[in-house]
Amino acid sequence: MNCLSINIRGIGIDGKSRWIKRLKNEFGISFIGMQETMASNLHSGLMTNFWGGMGYDCEIVDANGHSGGIVSCWDPKIYVKDYVLKDNNFLHVSGLLVDGLVRLNIINVYAPQQNVEKRILWEKILRVKQARQGWWIIFGEFNAVRDSSERKNSNFDPVCARDFNDFIDEAGLQEYNLKGMKYTYLTNRGGDCKMSRIDRILVCSNVFNKWPNAYVRALKRELSDHSPIETNFGSKPFRWFDSWFERQGCEDLVISVLRENIVQGPSDVGLSMKLKCLRDRLKIWHKSWKSKEMEDEVRLRSENEELETLME
Repeated sequence: MNCLSINIRGIGIDGKSRWIKRLKNEFGISFIGMQETMASNLHSGLMTNFWGGMGYDCEIVDANGHSGGIVSCWDPKIYVKDYVLKDNNFLHVSGLLVDGLVRLNIINVYAPQQNVEKRILWEKILRVKQARQGWWIIFGEFNAVRDSSERKNSNFDPVCARDFNDFIDEAGLQEYNLKGMKYTYLTNRGGDCKMSRIDRILVCSNVFNKWPNAYVRALKRELSDHSPIETNFGSKPFRWFDSWFERQGCEDLVISVLRENIVQGPSDVGLSMKLKCLRDRLKIWHKSWKSKEMEDEVRLRSENEELETLME
């Protein structure tokens, strides 16, 4: 289940829904977490524009005035929730993956600025994690870095970094190497450009060991001063039957997709995009084949009825 985390910096600004929907479709995202919506009394129907239609589930934490606000939405065909916990600074959703074998807890975080408040938040999340079973993915804007190399032209607070690292260690969390952008937040005020890595995705050891080749990528900043963070655990699975190769056109379709789709960039992204294209093309082929099969069935039934009439 691929995830996308983004500090949206205001959910109602024109163009942002199209931006998030494009990223969702491009990277095969099944779970979207947004921070700093700066809005209250949001209704889940608003997320239709971000998701690109219906067929999603959603939970919302209202902003405090014009500050904060958290939204998580996901594909219920991939992930089914059965528990939700809301706080001003995090949104915890717990549920089962569709195989019913794994309980997955996902916490969407928007951390406060002050160190004292951040310590309180870390303690809250630790208590939540200790109280519930399952696997864990914790992502969002943490307003903290782990070491001085994660800030540029910006003040490094060693106390804040120590508290954050202690929280990660005590919670038993890990993170994948970051690809793409080195810094996830950029601000330019009066010609003074400050950069830092305050957005990240943390996972428990079970998730890390299950998908050791997964990656986290910081995408280009477009309509926010924060980079969207994409976690890719692999291509979205699709059902395959060996008998399909016995159907006309299937083998040729697979060969043509794998040969014709040349994707520029990292090889893992290229493979993921090829599999996505193959899945989409197979859907069209299967629908067409199924329609023809139904037509053949209707024709054969009609012929059988005519034969029975002649026999009588």
